[in-house]
Amino acid sequence: MSAAEAAAAAPRAGALRVLVVEDDPRLLDILTRHLDRMGYAVRGAGGAAAALQLLEAAPADVVLSDVRMPGMDGRTLLAEVRARHPDAKVILMTAFGSVDDAVEAMQAGAYSYVVKPFKVETVAAVLRNAARELELHREVDGLRRAVAERFSADRLIGGSARMREVRRALREAAEVGATVLLTGRSGTGKEMAARAIHYGGPRAAGPFVPVNCAAIPEPLFESAMFGHRRGAFTGAVESQAGFAEQSSGGTLFLDEVAEIPPSQQAKLLRMLQEGEVTPVGAARPVKVDLRVVAAANRDLEQMVAKGTFREDLFYRLNVLRIELPTLAERAEDVPALAEHLLLAIARGHGLPALGFTPEALAALERHRWPGNVRELRNAVERALLAARGRRIDVGDLPAAVRAPAGAEAAAPAGEGGLTLAEVERAHVEKVLAMVGWNRSLAARLLGIDRRTLFTKIQRYGLIGPLRPGPGGAAGDDEDAPG
Repeated sequence: MSAAEAAAAAPRAGALRVLVVEDDPRLLDILTRHLDRMGYAVRGAGGAAAALQLLEAAPADVVLSDVRMPGMDGRTLLAEVRARHPDAKVILMTAFGSVDDAVEAMQAGAYSYVVKPFKVETVAAVLRNAARELELHREVDGLRRAVAERFSADRLIGGSARMREVRRALREAAEVGATVLLTGRSGTGKEMAARAIHYGGPRAAGPFVPVNCAAIPEPLFESAMFGHRRGAFTGAVESQAGFAEQSSGGTLFLDEVAEIPPSQQAKLLRMLQEGEVTPVGAARPVKVDLRVVAAANRDLEQMVAKGTFREDLFYRLNVLRIELPTLAERAEDVPALAEHLLLAIARGHGLPALGFTPEALAALERHRWPGNVRELRNAVERALLAARGRRIDVGDLPAAVRAPAGAEAAAPAGEGGLTLAEVERAHVEKVLAMVGWNRSLAARLLGIDRRTLFTKIQRYGLIGPLRPGPGGAAGDDEDAPG
């Protein structure tokens, strides 16, 4: 390519790149000069073969081509451009236009079709529409790249051998379409791992639909998961697509899959086997094209042995299996993860990211973190809001975190030891912190009802993060005892 050709090929900043293909030299000159004056980055070619050479040298956003030309005609050029440069839009122009010709051209993949003779402004209007569409596509592609980067497997913090293995497994799972089962304790980051699989694979442009199976009441599960038709039951005033249909073209993430009611497990199995669901009240099944990623923090094999989870469904889910390690299993990752969480939390509160003292980081790394990343995030947030110095120190951390490992178990009895009430207070506070002050979950773990837990929170004056409720308690479920 000559220097002059290179200069012509180089687009003006932000200008639409247009390649005009016309075997009539006079018309080619008129079009290129007028479009150049309108601000487009224009090149001209006297035939299809020359146009393809120019496209190989430098891409174009739009190819504006005559249909009837000696040698390769415009329709053949359209097919070549579609095959070699699929992002380019092709506009065909001809003096022998008909409705049938226009329909044929559009079916073959042309962006638009103009009939000679035409005013240059007519072509310019089509080019403006093409420019708007291309800009929209670029914005969407940019957003998709940003989302994919945000949820990339590489964003899972941790340099430990376990986390390196997890990232490798997630990247490999993203490349195939098999069902994935994510296992691990609560708070280990299973939803983030599921998003990494979705956004790292070919379905990234489709929807990612997370479903907490434990949060759906059993009577509503079938309708919520598989949808319903109008009039299927009292209150069904209109048809509603379920989570499965909403996921079509993308990924359905079934969190806490062990909690799916036994009565609905066969329907989920059919969805996985046949790729179809039958909405409540529907006469025929509906095809769905989706990938399933499931997560469980319970032992599914044990549930299969007890007969509470279908064996055939387990095998359908357990194709690729990835276990997320607890923080206790990757303690060396805690300081880096805490710093990362601190930056994000501080940004959310509009506060400066203070950083940690070495002693605070040592205490964080020493703690066993039974609530995993969720508990760590809670501890970092509370410490940030409690800190008064330039950095977060040990004294700013929750009591359960700053205590040396095993301190409670080693406390001497009798004089100077802990009373029963003090032991109970510390244990209740620790469990609440572990589950992010979700009182319903904390009550289940403690083996008491929510009303009893609420009474203990009031009695001991326990205070949760951010949202004080009755009696000084806080949490992410209802404030009233139940």
